Amino acid sequence: MRALHFLSNPRSSLALMHDVLVAAIAWAFAYFLRFNFIVPAEFTSSMWQNLVWVLPLQVISFFLFGLYEGMWRFASIPDLKRILKAIVVAAMVIVTVMTMYKPFGVVPRSVLVLDPLLLVLMMGGSRLAYRAWKEHTLYGGAQKLGKSVLILGAGEAAIALVKDLTRSEDWQVVGLLDDDVTIHGRQLMGVKVLGSIQDLPKLASDYLVEHVIVAMPSALNKARRVAVEIANKANLNVLTVPAFDDIMSGKVSVSQIRKVEVEDLLGREPVQLDDLGLHSLIEHRAVLVSGAGGSIGSELC
Repeated sequence: MRALHFLSNPRSSLALMHDVLVAAIAWAFAYFLRFNFIVPAEFTSSMWQNLVWVLPLQVISFFLFGLYEGMWRFASIPDLKRILKAIVVAAMVIVTVMTMYKPFGVVPRSVLVLDPLLLVLMMGGSRLAYRAWKEHTLYGGAQKLGKSVLILGAGEAAIALVKDLTRSEDWQVVGLLDDDVTIHGRQLMGVKVLGSIQDLPKLASDYLVEHVIVAMPSALNKARRVAVEIANKANLNVLTVPAFDDIMSGKVSVSQIRKVEVEDLLGREPVQLDDLGLHSLIEHRAVLVSGAGGSIGSELC
């Protein structure tokens, strides 16, 4: 089934052709590096003769580790791990065969070390380069058209949000703000941590930003309230991400941003009042309400 699927997928065939070519180049280049780009005549023939059995062995290893079941456009760390495992296993088998049989003469030991290293760099690098080019082609132009936004927070939720908004035509992430001074000036997912949340008014003015997203679902309620207050005082449109529990449970996506609601700052679920019971209890009576917020005040109004 896997073979039939592979044969019916032209992209997998192209990927295989690429890897075969890269494997041949890496094998030859390892010889050139070993001999300072001047390969002696006695090693030239053995280089190509050994490639006749080395190349099929490497390709078999590529298939066994499922290198052609993924898509280069979504190449990631798991894909690189599979490439590394396939190359290491193939290299171990090659060394074993060379040690026991020496099919077409001696292969320099440095070549046996250089070849897998070059293969990892070339195969992994080409996949990541393709993904970078593809994402730039698909989303690069769209980023310049979106509304500029600053993200408050630099944790896991903020990083996931940056990753999602990078592919959005509606938003352009200008920077991140976080009170952790140790990460100021660093880049997360290609976006720079510009400063602390207290710097929001100045940075919003400098970068002509009108929107801010509070991406701190796991932070203390007080920290979120302070962030929202700073954004409101700067006359910014304040948005937020879903609750951390909802994100972790898979109910919603971190990219489902929305306006900040009272419940986001309470730190608890809103109280559902018994309207009929309250009316029967306090109707035609003078009532003193302690506190300036919450649901009771709104109901009485």
